Amino acid sequence: MKTPDGFVKTTIAGIPYLLPYGQKIADHARSLRLNDSGALLWDTLSLGADKSTLLSVLANYYNTDADMLPQLTSDLDSYLASLKQLGMLSYNAPAENFPPHSDQTDNTFPALFSDDRAPKYYKIGGLCFSWFGPDDLFDTYFKDFSCEAAVADQRIFIITGKPSHLADGTLLLHTTELTIFDVTDTYRFVFGTHWGIHEMRVKKDGSAAVLYCVDADNKDHAENIFHALRFAFLIAAQKQALFVLHSVSIFYQEKAWLFSGSSGTGKSTHANLWANRYHTPVLNGDLNVLGIKNGLPYLYGLPWCGTSETYTTTTYPLGGIVFLKQAPFNRVNSLPPDEQALFLMQRMISPTWTKDLLLKNLAFAETLAPLTKIFRLNCTKNPEAAAVMKAAIDQSI
Repeated sequence: MKTPDGFVKTTIAGIPYLLPYGQKIADHARSLRLNDSGALLWDTLSLGADKSTLLSVLANYYNTDADMLPQLTSDLDSYLASLKQLGMLSYNAPAENFPPHSDQTDNTFPALFSDDRAPKYYKIGGLCFSWFGPDDLFDTYFKDFSCEAAVADQRIFIITGKPSHLADGTLLLHTTELTIFDVTDTYRFVFGTHWGIHEMRVKKDGSAAVLYCVDADNKDHAENIFHALRFAFLIAAQKQALFVLHSVSIFYQEKAWLFSGSSGTGKSTHANLWANRYHTPVLNGDLNVLGIKNGLPYLYGLPWCGTSETYTTTTYPLGGIVFLKQAPFNRVNSLPPDEQALFLMQRMISPTWTKDLLLKNLAFAETLAPLTKIFRLNCTKNPEAAAVMKAAIDQSI
């Protein structure tokens, strides 16, 4: 038996959890809350223990005699079956990974750093980006975020043509649309052929991103290029303690309030209920950048907004976050500290390709949760849902 890569055991508010990362998240693996004995068994499994060793550890933990062994064996079988069902336990040898990267030195970034074209600049969340690429693409998607020339936190290069050879490295994530590799100090992104993009390479420290297009001036692929660049932004933002939450934001009582939940939960529907009833403007219809400055949480504008076409360039103090759940009634519930942090982390789209990246997101979630108001709203799609939520917010202010 073996615990597979892709899960990390950690604690949230003192409670042990198994959390997926990388490919496991892409495969929609679940998180699992553990009790004390479950956490002990996982640690023992991680050392390669067999079933008899696990049973001995369990017997010692409960200080049981031989009469209790049948019950412990049954409990252990149920635990192992649950882990296997959730993809957290393997009885087979792990699949081979992509070959490790070679010692070949890639010259992608040094060559482009010598580029002498005059860049354009834009700012998101206090980070400055210098742009070397088609003016039309910049003007379509980033012009509203333009800023004066400054030292860039990330340099963006968009060029036509195929890149120089770079070994695959270690596979981090694979879907039908995207494959991500770890190659020394670089993340390598390979997109589906219909994207019109050969690949993108981003420095792990977020300082530079190079996107190789089939035709950088092809307007048919402009939106795909725009969405691909979001990954480069997410890397730079995470490095600077800025994290992106999948959510719809509104402006109410001089602050930003976020509605978040899994796809299809009704985030936009609920925001529209507020807009229709209380005339609260929508700030961003899909994604929001969150950060903490001087001990206070803020929401920052960004151009990526899904299909809503609604975004803001302004920074707002964060009022709170509402996690939505569809129900036949409207009721606001409080959440314990571990679920507040867990829900926040699970709704982030900031990179979780490795264990360290996942834990960085979790650390931010645990820091943010006590600094803002967090609610769980079980709700219908009726106007009363907005009234119930507004009453809870008003009472908390």
